Amino acid sequence: MVYLCDTFKGVVKAGENDSKYSGGEHANTSRVLVEELLNKKLQVSNVTILEGIFPEENQHKIAADQFRFCHIDVDVYQSAKDIFEWVWPKMSMNGIIVFDDYGSSGCDGITKFVNEEWERNDRITFYNLNGHAVIIKISKF
Repeated sequence: MVYLCDTFKGVVKAGENDSKYSGGEHANTSRVLVEELLNKKLQVSNVTILEGIFPEENQHKIAADQFRFCHIDVDVYQSAKDIFEWVWPKMSMNGIIVFDDYGSSGCDGITKFVNEEWERNDRITFYNLNGHAVIIKISKF
């Protein structure tokens, strides 16, 4: 099962760690457009769309208690932190979390959050030249 979580209202939780965002940016899509893409063009049936701020407004709709992969593309520090703190205890061993926009101009909150997590002993953290930071869970402690 794939869970796709989106506010469909743009960036939320922008704060002091985010120089480019103030809230509401990237609000140029809709649930209907995403559903059409998934159902008609991609023809996938294993995706559940959860609309709202994650995890506060819709975490209760996720039955899974363990994940192998999570892709976080939220652009701002607090959203990334909240999602990471919710999903990390549920990640399986060797589970992978990918952050979009690491090191990207204007997404300094993402870079700051990942850098804060970098040296912990229960993970391997690295980044690529395409602006992705990757954290792999290697220990439960």
